[in-house]
Amino acid sequence: MLVYMSRMTALLLLLPAVSLAQQIAIGGYPLPTAQAGPEDITSGPDGALWFTEGVGDKIGRITTAGTLTEYPLPGPNKGPYTITTGPDGALWFTEYTGKKIGRITTSGVISEYATPFGSPQGITTGPDGALWFTEYTTNRIGRITTAGVATDYLLPTPNNDLRGSPQGQTAHCGSPRTTAIGSTASPRPGW
Repeated sequence: MLVYMSRMTALLLLLPAVSLAQQIAIGGYPLPTAQAGPEDITSGPDGALWFTEGVGDKIGRITTAGTLTEYPLPGPNKGPYTITTGPDGALWFTEYTGKKIGRITTSGVISEYATPFGSPQGITTGPDGALWFTEYTTNRIGRITTAGVATDYLLPTPNNDLRGSPQGQTAHCGSPRTTAIGSTASPRPGW
């Protein structure tokens, strides 16, 4: 199943690829929060789809049957942006304006971890069992363990416009210079 999100406060579920002879039905699900501003979506370990509501400051959950649940983030102006399933079975997300990394269990328990520098954008689970995220406008990549221990890495090329892609699959740099992240990057301790 392919899932598409529009910025018009609705989720659209697209059916698997079908032949031209078959009809395709596309259904929409209006969100309970007006002007929710859905940003990113991922499949959860519970079989539901989880998404961020960037303007509504909520994390949403929708089952494949269309049952919607919204979980408000603690406090205003968080701006949840991207979301991914972590290795611990919880969903991890970035709070762009809140400058935090959030974690929500499938039962809706939310934890937050402050980032000392920029606004986190993209997030993904790394092969080391930690979550990795981009820090917009800071020239840094961050790493947070499932226990909430964070480290950041300064990139070797200054003035990068580093952002993450939906589903945390890639990061891109807006700088015209090429940036490489490798084993020579050194962590900044002290989070």
